[in-house]
Amino acid sequence: MPFIKDGMVRFDVNIHPRRFTPYFACETIPLHPNLESAVLLALLPAMRQNRRLELDQPVSDSFIKNLDALSKIFSSWYREYHPARIHSPNTYAATTAGVGRVGCFFTGGVDSFYTFLKHQREITDLIYVHGFDVDLDDWPRRQAISAMGQSIATQTGIRFIEVETDSRKLFRAFGHWGFHGHGFALGTVGRLLVGVLDKIYIPSSFAQADLMPWGSHPATDPLFSDEALQFVHDGCEATRVRKIQAISSHPVARAHLRVCWERVEGAYNCGRCEKCLRTMTSLYAVGALSAVTTFSAPIDPERIRALVLRRESSRKFARENIELMNENGLQSTPVYQAWKHALNRSDFVNWVLERTRKTGRKLRRSWQKRIGKNPGKA
Repeated sequence: MPFIKDGMVRFDVNIHPRRFTPYFACETIPLHPNLESAVLLALLPAMRQNRRLELDQPVSDSFIKNLDALSKIFSSWYREYHPARIHSPNTYAATTAGVGRVGCFFTGGVDSFYTFLKHQREITDLIYVHGFDVDLDDWPRRQAISAMGQSIATQTGIRFIEVETDSRKLFRAFGHWGFHGHGFALGTVGRLLVGVLDKIYIPSSFAQADLMPWGSHPATDPLFSDEALQFVHDGCEATRVRKIQAISSHPVARAHLRVCWERVEGAYNCGRCEKCLRTMTSLYAVGALSAVTTFSAPIDPERIRALVLRRESSRKFARENIELMNENGLQSTPVYQAWKHALNRSDFVNWVLERTRKTGRKLRRSWQKRIGKNPGKA
């Protein structure tokens, strides 16, 4: 069972041959430790090692049944995981607290803004988890996110809940964060808010047509639920560019949209990485880029031309942006031509460019280390 120490909810998870002691802290509201959150912390490792979980205290009956269904789906996706084996002789029928509050996990990105604005009349709380998307030691970015949340709270009247945790390393020890771990991580945080919220929205990562096995998925996220707390996976009906189109006219999104996780000192969005450039392109295509104040520099077609689109997801986003620009008559623009160039470049040339750039980065790091050790010989 979790316990409270120094104002934090702490867990002691022994998984042979390692021991993890993750913590969860929140200054906004009190967290509620419970066995269900502990089960979610231990479930992914148990499925990976094909171990049985022995529960000697009462646990929600419908929650355990849902996890059994979830684990069967998960193990059908990934061969390295096994269906859950949970021995829970003592169960109880969970009931809702009926507090009338609805939460939404929120990062300030496209997916979370789309779900928040779509359900703004219903959502009372936004939940940001420090330690998931941003490292705990990245203080400048963490402070910027806190400021963003407080500003949105002031503008909209919602409550911004900030949770801090180091549990990501546990999930990463037993799987890939994106493919395997982050859905269980969100479920763990959500279960600590039982009695605080009645329902939590989890914004979708993919549109319906692009769904694939992933840590957060419409088939698995709702199975973190029971009568005490409902989880809803939301937003699969829209592609990323359609989400951007939908949020582009909202002042709160224009003032706070954050899509970049590059460590660029003093920059809210770097404006240079692939994620920034594709988001800026969608905003440009619908005539909203100049109104979004979180991108300080204009879009640079030459940076788009230089992108290496090796992943299918990146190529899909490029095609969606090209289609959106086609719809808006932008075929003759440098931005359109730059995306066509990057998308049409051959796999071989992309491979050569990628290898050349990696070699260049290694040489620069080596040279920087050499200068640091021998500054007089630079």
